[in-house]
Amino acid sequence: MDFITHTLSGIAVANAGFRQRIGRSALLAVTAGAIAPDLDSVMGLWDQFAAIKYHRGLTHSLLGGILLALLVAWPIYRWGAHKQYGKLVGLVYLGILVHIGLDLITSFGIQVFYPFSDARLAWDLAFIIDPILTATFAVPLLVAWRRPRLAARAVWAGLSVAVLYLALAAGAKAAAQARFAAELDRRVIAADRIGVVPRLHSPFRWRAVAQAPGRLYQAAVAPWPGGNMDVRSYIQAPRNRYVERSDAAESVRLFLWFARFPWIRYLESGGEHIVEYRDIRFGADGETNHMVLRVVMDTAGVVKSVYFNHRF
Repeated sequence: MDFITHTLSGIAVANAGFRQRIGRSALLAVTAGAIAPDLDSVMGLWDQFAAIKYHRGLTHSLLGGILLALLVAWPIYRWGAHKQYGKLVGLVYLGILVHIGLDLITSFGIQVFYPFSDARLAWDLAFIIDPILTATFAVPLLVAWRRPRLAARAVWAGLSVAVLYLALAAGAKAAAQARFAAELDRRVIAADRIGVVPRLHSPFRWRAVAQAPGRLYQAAVAPWPGGNMDVRSYIQAPRNRYVERSDAAESVRLFLWFARFPWIRYLESGGEHIVEYRDIRFGADGETNHMVLRVVMDTAGVVKSVYFNHRF
């Protein structure tokens, strides 16, 4: 999720009774934990592939979160009023778990069990920016500001609404996937794999993607019946020597490990041979796609440049 939602979630959870019992140190600890995992974004300053190589890896894992909590809790213990270090570590870790949970419901994926597994888990329930979900944290905090005595009850009510909202999103996702599968059957398209990911303004807008031998299919799907579905087809590039050389590159292997629905295109322009990789769960040709890797080679197949476009 976005930085604002992570921050508000930490403040809200801290006001669910922890701040009232422990004081300002609890507010600092839980909020710091709720934003600390994204410190891994600093790796992007010197590595263009940091978004898929490091982000949402160690600092977003259950084990790495413990190590992060030990570090983040120390200055709060050292300069704060509360002098029970173990309790502060627990509060920071609680904030980290809230952060992990909020990122888990998006489609980018996180390595929850790293370093024991590099699998990226994603529940695909909410877009990375979700105003409704953000409001479930923000509104209770407004109530807490105006009525401090109602803070804990307001936060718990907000958290309950958030859970119900995600349950609604899960039902909408299942309905959208069923509609897409039925449309593929109607068109006699045999898909090996189907996925549905949230778009902006989910749970009312979803992007459905299917993989079949040699091609991919994509459509914008609503969870309710009715209306024509525009299913677009994307043919995979032929396996020529440029595609094979490109696939062998370390950056491409990294991208293909990350991508769930990679679409590969081969282009020739001005004596250059270009192999382009897109993860079409984030958009395809003719759309704004923030997950594109482009490898440019000369006629001999020597890589001239590698460009990676991402928004994360």
